[in-house]
Amino acid sequence: MATDHEPSLRSEHSEIRSFVLFRNTTERAVDVYWVNYSSKLIHYTTMQPRAECMVNTYVTHPWVFKDKQSDERMHVRHQPVYLPEPWYTNFNSAGRLTRKEINIHFPIRTLTENCLWRIVTLLANGDESALAELELPRVLLQELATRRINKVRRK
Repeated sequence: MATDHEPSLRSEHSEIRSFVLFRNTTERAVDVYWVNYSSKLIHYTTMQPRAECMVNTYVTHPWVFKDKQSDERMHVRHQPVYLPEPWYTNFNSAGRLTRKEINIHFPIRTLTENCLWRIVTLLANGDESALAELELPRVLLQELATRRINKVRRK
């Protein structure tokens, strides 16, 4: 369990059902978390690259997705949290009830963020020596140190 998001994000009443199909569109393993009634992330499953997962949930139950290796937050519809839609909005053109297809994807990042996440990935693989060989601007080194400290605090 983890709580690296705002404490106001939590599941509420379980009244209106939702049927979703999560699809991992990345080439990375992604951890899927349900945010419980106490704002805690509850690990639901790990999705391999290009995998799909059917979930029966509720409209007021948030979901969060993280890269298994780097712990980076993945997005759904360019948002870091997915809030399910009511089941009655999921009819196809033939009038049949279907699951809402939800694509999990990488967030859009700045060049700086992209560089930092690449470095974090190197470090996650235990390749500390690779960092010393990179000629990085001081501002990136400071930001990297801040991110590493914050990641250690979350664990």
